[in-house]
Amino acid sequence: MLQLTLSDHTIDTAAMLLKLLPILHVVVLVGISLRIFSRRTAQGIAIAWLLLVILIPGVGALMYLLIGERRLGRVWMERARVLRPQLLQWAESVPSTMIGLPTCLSSGGESVSRLARSAVGLPPMSGHRLQLLADSGSIMRAMISDINAARVSIHMEFYIWNDGGFVDDLVDALVGAARRGVACSTLMDSLGSRPFFKSEAIKRLRDAGIRVVEVLPVNPLRALFVRFDLRDHRKIAVIDRCIAYTGSMNIADPRFFKQDAGVGEWVDAMARIEGPAAWVLETVSLSLTSLQTGGDFAPLPPPDLPPAGHGHVQIFPSGPQTSRLRIDALLLAAIYAARHEIVLTTPYFVPGEALLLALRSAAMRGVRVIVIVPEKIDSRLVRYASQAYNEDLLEVGVNIFQFRDGLLHTKSMVVDEEFTVFGTVNLDLRSFELNFELSLIAFDTEFSSAMRALQQDYEARSHALNLDEWRARPRSRRLLENAVQMMSPLL
Repeated sequence: MLQLTLSDHTIDTAAMLLKLLPILHVVVLVGISLRIFSRRTAQGIAIAWLLLVILIPGVGALMYLLIGERRLGRVWMERARVLRPQLLQWAESVPSTMIGLPTCLSSGGESVSRLARSAVGLPPMSGHRLQLLADSGSIMRAMISDINAARVSIHMEFYIWNDGGFVDDLVDALVGAARRGVACSTLMDSLGSRPFFKSEAIKRLRDAGIRVVEVLPVNPLRALFVRFDLRDHRKIAVIDRCIAYTGSMNIADPRFFKQDAGVGEWVDAMARIEGPAAWVLETVSLSLTSLQTGGDFAPLPPPDLPPAGHGHVQIFPSGPQTSRLRIDALLLAAIYAARHEIVLTTPYFVPGEALLLALRSAAMRGVRVIVIVPEKIDSRLVRYASQAYNEDLLEVGVNIFQFRDGLLHTKSMVVDEEFTVFGTVNLDLRSFELNFELSLIAFDTEFSSAMRALQQDYEARSHALNLDEWRARPRSRRLLENAVQMMSPLL
């Protein structure tokens, strides 16, 4: 009799819970909706989150709580609030002898330069020599050579450090530099470099007195208060404040890195920069050190050096700590400034509606538009989302090439062979909104021509998509691509 009573009670409780589930669903949906509306979330992202919460209530709500907002944490945001006026004051103090006049640039370049300066405060700078390094071996040999020649300081900031191969040689060079009295410091993203923090190499760096700063630490407790997928995606190396590197390559030997992903070796490029922009890059990176550690932001004065060349460059840092102007606004300005040709390379192409419209409009007004992406990437969802845009672009004459010799990881945009936007930014919302990124705007026709030649090499190793063939793909594939694309703001 007792068992029957308990059974009846259990059934009644279960029935009551079932009745409450629709009410709970509505409460969760209303709560998430009010939260989204209160934060002035972009329309596409807001719709994607609402759709996810409606279709998968529990999972959707949990995902929103974990990754739905750009939460860097109260301490980080307070540090960013205090740091911003200091950064702007520093940018205004750049010596006039280093500043290049925007009127020296092409009309399109001038408009992009003015927008960049308005957004982050950094002016175009003259007196640079730029060298494009187009493969990982030459990049690492050049970097190690400069490290071995360093006399005063070495500062490095990279998303991924992965030991093995030529990275071991780089670690040897850094240890050697530290032992001969060169001040060495490094920033490493906690998630991207997670295996490296458990390696023998990290111990060697620390034992040699090299400062290692773990950026945006990842642990279960922090995930409750800080969005864990906000990452430091920058790639910066600065030697003696007069030589710098930036681009797409991480501190990882592609012969060993992610070889089980089935995409081949990663293909990257870096720019070697001689001139005052090296000092700017170091200061930008040290500002992130200040944000992470809470230490004072005390930029060193620029080195007193003669001009290294005639190139004009401008540095555009971006990140989730500010919403004043995203990097995609700069890319839009560059696309709309094009008169003859735009060539883009990116591993992850999920551009969103604004960039899609800009690229289509450029093609329709007679600008030759070329987009080069890898045939295989290490994210199946991103691949489907990316391919959902192909037909829209192909039908207006945009040329799409799929690179077949590995995972093309170079991020570049060359406009009319007059100026180049180059660095760490992928053409997706993650780079635009969530990551700390770094873009080099090179107003240098020689560098742009070299980049264009590299892009042509990528084209030669690629397969060109054909509109009729693309439209003939299975209907099920089209449905999958469009479904994933609808959720692309969450990728």
